[in-house]
Amino acid sequence: MTFYTLLTLVYVMNGHPQEAKIWFASEDDCWSVLLNNDTLYDQINAEAGFCDVSAIPSRIVKPKPRPW
Repeated sequence: MTFYTLLTLVYVMNGHPQEAKIWFASEDDCWSVLLNNDTLYDQINAEAGFCDVSAIPSRIVKPKPRPW
């Protein structure tokens, strides 16, 4: 089961620390933004980034209906 993951990017604007937070459907999607080149992390010149996995499932695996 995959869970929603919150990406938090920390950057400085005009001398003040700022945070941008974006939800992703999986932890893998979140980490790809942090680790790959030319992503939002690089474009805003972020100083730090975190992926926090929530307890809310983004995709629930439903059991297949079985005949009685």
